[in-house]
Amino acid sequence: MYFRNINEIIAPASLTKLMTSLILIENYNLSDYIEISLPSDYMYEGKVAYLKSGQKMTVESLLEFILIYSANDACFAVVELFTENTDDFSNLMNKKAQELGMNNTNFKNPDGLDQEGHFTTLNDLLILSKEVINNYELLSIIMRQSFISNIEGEDKVYLNTNKLIDRNFYGLKTGWTNNAGLTFIGLNQSNDRNILTIVNKSFVNEKKDNHFIDTQNLYTASIDTYVNNVVIDTNIDIYRIRNSSDTLTIKSTRPWYVFGNRFKMTKILLNEFSETKFNYIMNEDLYNVKLSDSINSVKWEFNLTRFFSNFANNN
Repeated sequence: MYFRNINEIIAPASLTKLMTSLILIENYNLSDYIEISLPSDYMYEGKVAYLKSGQKMTVESLLEFILIYSANDACFAVVELFTENTDDFSNLMNKKAQELGMNNTNFKNPDGLDQEGHFTTLNDLLILSKEVINNYELLSIIMRQSFISNIEGEDKVYLNTNKLIDRNFYGLKTGWTNNAGLTFIGLNQSNDRNILTIVNKSFVNEKKDNHFIDTQNLYTASIDTYVNNVVIDTNIDIYRIRNSSDTLTIKSTRPWYVFGNRFKMTKILLNEFSETKFNYIMNEDLYNVKLSDSINSVKWEFNLTRFFSNFANNN
């Protein structure tokens, strides 16, 4: 609906964690138990859960730390499940990106901290977001407001970094680095819509919530601008079928809606028709309509031998 600088190279920040999680869920079950292992030279940096090597948890719990709490160390625990170094895991991420058609993306790490050569575009993030939305196991985790873990010896509540979750924005991921600014991929499924918003380079204000404000503004603009336009209402004449003795008028049995911008003029042009269907172009989009069978149709049958014989005798 709206886009700006959609193919500009940007820093993905923690939106990177969506790809890390996607690789994990495609190779493990949520109920699988794993033992945490971190690289020997790992240094806790950014937002972390202070996971320790030797701790045991389910894959589901690890994904909660990655997607809900946005823990960087949890991402490096994923690396250790697959490869012996970050570069090899980055190759797995880039291979998956290419498979999805994210042709302007290159990953260098699993957590999204700023690094030279670690980049993507809004268009590629859109592709990644659609893939994540289609994975119900990931989406079910992303939509949780919080989770409880006892990795520190007692139960502790970890809150979702998504501050719009109580306003029906069920994901997908937040992020913030110096190069990326405040960034957020939002998914809102209320108002009979599935609206996906991607905000990057949002100004880092004092409350660090400007990406949420930008997201709400985009959502409101979408709701106010794009509607189901009524092209044809119920019981309107659509077409007529004629023969030599009668005419049958076909009426619409239900409204015809076309989703689009309410402020743009709607143009409808007949494109092609036949005995069984016709199609029309509306605002450059093609729509097909199947025609009803007619009981008034006439089938002509000829005896060609007699016809040509009579024709010849009359001349």
